[in-house]
Amino acid sequence: MRQLQLVAHGKPSDVIELNTVSEPALGQEEILVSMEAAPLNPSDFLLVQGMYGIRPAFPFPMGSEGVGRVAKTGSKVDAALQGKRVLIVPTYEQGTWADQVVVPVRNIVPMSDEADPLQLSMIGINPVTAYLLLNRYVSLMPGDWIGQTAANSAMGQYVIKLARLAGVKTLNVVRREEAAERVRQFGGDRVVLQGDNLHEDIEKALDGKKLSLVLDTVGGTSVGELAKSLKTGGSIVVYAMQSGQFPAISPKDFIYRGLSFHGFWLINWIRNAPRTEIQEIYQKLGDLAADGSLSAAVEHVYPLEQFKEAFEQSLKSNRGGKILFKFGATDGTDLRNSTTKGIR
Repeated sequence: MRQLQLVAHGKPSDVIELNTVSEPALGQEEILVSMEAAPLNPSDFLLVQGMYGIRPAFPFPMGSEGVGRVAKTGSKVDAALQGKRVLIVPTYEQGTWADQVVVPVRNIVPMSDEADPLQLSMIGINPVTAYLLLNRYVSLMPGDWIGQTAANSAMGQYVIKLARLAGVKTLNVVRREEAAERVRQFGGDRVVLQGDNLHEDIEKALDGKKLSLVLDTVGGTSVGELAKSLKTGGSIVVYAMQSGQFPAISPKDFIYRGLSFHGFWLINWIRNAPRTEIQEIYQKLGDLAADGSLSAAVEHVYPLEQFKEAFEQSLKSNRGGKILFKFGATDGTDLRNSTTKGIR
């Protein structure tokens, strides 16, 4: 089996190696998955740099999420899973940047055989995070408004699409006009550019409406400007730390308007939620991906041996979509601005 392994913390191209490892013996409750596709995520690169909430022992198999087909099953695993497509839940107990992966059966969720494997492979982190952010902190109703930073990201796309399915409106903050146009194409209801007049632009875009929820992945001042437009009792949820800056929110907003502030890390949910809840939500999102209701743009797919090129492309700030590893026959097709609908 070929596997990308982290051997030290540092620059991804310097500290990740493509190694051939022996196929381990399957435990009674394990399966062997032949991978179809696996995305590259910002959290993967935070882990590489030693800045993530998980501290690995080296060598560490890289890759947090992905999708593949069951090639072998352990003696206590339902043999009916053989040949089925499964999502690997991102527990970091196994690495998905590999031709084949041994996975505890508790860490997989069956997925549709008919859906696009590229879209299914991305369900593990961003869509489930977006779903939980929209459903855990406030009771959103059709017509309510939410605000978010970095709305042109893959995560931002999923927030927009899930909000639209629920009849919820989105106010989206981005840094560039090019990004703003992409967000409009995704279906964002209002888009504003981050700048010196951000609060005034937000108020103008909302036209008298108030936000019920603010989702932040950047930190700094922009989330504070969004918070000014929250209704009394609204919530702010921070789920990533792109800038490394603490969200700049006035204490007065918490005291006088009863705002609440939350931090969200998907791993905590995976560790603590009932297995039935995890499976139900992932299958629901998988069904939405299968019928085309939920997708994210994919810019480029790479074979595993081109991992350094994949890293370089994934770390660019002006990408038009996600970067993925695709296993089996692939020509590294450029999929810029595509949602890969229909690709099998």
